[in-house]
Amino acid sequence: MHRRTFLTGATAAAGLAALGTALPSPRPALAGTASDGTAPRVLAERSSSTGLVRPERRFDMVAVTGAPGGRDTAIRFETADGLGPWRPVHLHTGGRDDREPSAVALVRAPEGATGYEAGPSGRTAAVNLTDGEELRLGGPGRVTLSPGSSAARAGIPFRTRAGWGADESWRFGEEGEDLWAPEFHPVQALTVHHTAMPTGDDPAADVRAVHYLHAVEQAWGDIGYHVLIDPEGTVYEGRHSGGDGVPVFSGVPSPGRARAVTAGHAFGFNHGNVGVCLLGDFTEELPTDAAQDSLVAVLRLLCAVTGVDPSERIGYVNPVTGAVTPGDAISRHRDWLDTECPGNAFAEAFDTAIRDRVVGGPS
Repeated sequence: MHRRTFLTGATAAAGLAALGTALPSPRPALAGTASDGTAPRVLAERSSSTGLVRPERRFDMVAVTGAPGGRDTAIRFETADGLGPWRPVHLHTGGRDDREPSAVALVRAPEGATGYEAGPSGRTAAVNLTDGEELRLGGPGRVTLSPGSSAARAGIPFRTRAGWGADESWRFGEEGEDLWAPEFHPVQALTVHHTAMPTGDDPAADVRAVHYLHAVEQAWGDIGYHVLIDPEGTVYEGRHSGGDGVPVFSGVPSPGRARAVTAGHAFGFNHGNVGVCLLGDFTEELPTDAAQDSLVAVLRLLCAVTGVDPSERIGYVNPVTGAVTPGDAISRHRDWLDTECPGNAFAEAFDTAIRDRVVGGPS
């Protein structure tokens, strides 16, 4: 059943330009000048111990790997006051379609933590986001994606992979091979997630932590989301989609011909399914107004440049297996898989807070 007719004209062609550069036509070439920056390399100390672990260096987070579907994992931290209370770990189940699914989480450590204990867990890693050697980054720090033929619709600036400090070496193996070669499929659906962890003072560092969790800890070679959004509403480019600088897509997208790179956010439903993830834990609270507004704007834009109707019930077709699964064109992660994502509080409010606003269009 259709919830509502989508906004007329939302299927305009898209344009892309460097932030602050005017769009000269509905389908302009990528513009902008290179800019150099740096970001600290993520450091990590892995452990398979089931007891108290005291890492050698200071740590900001703990990456926890558990069994898919497992919901009894917990963690506690050691500080100068001793061991704190156990608290639940919200494992996030997902993965590449060519791998077995995995359940992982990032847990932020309290200030001054000297150790941690997690269980039951197959593996953990203490993650340090600030003390690694500085990586030199190149390329524009931001690009703007917009529906180029619609002057009424503003473009959305993306903080690029270079802008948030992606360690591109993780994409390659010891022989220089691409560990997750890009594969592109027509877009059928858009799926919303949360990171299930409280955010810190530096959202770009949080994005780097998620990148580490997926690319290194799970050995995917890259981050599993296409787009990420922080509590202030800043939008981040996720999965690498090629050398043309266009986020998410194989080139400048247009309705009916937009092909998204396959990511790893909804196991079994990744092809042609764009994953948008909000930084934060929305098990008991909602995202900030800024994050919700940005999410609505991103989903509207993605619908505009792909031709996806946000009001539509679809039959998602896996282009590899041919399996057909009914679902919403705009979905929550839990609509595809048995998971708590994007958090119980947000999931309950999702229709009115997000989907209905996307369908209704700008006020």
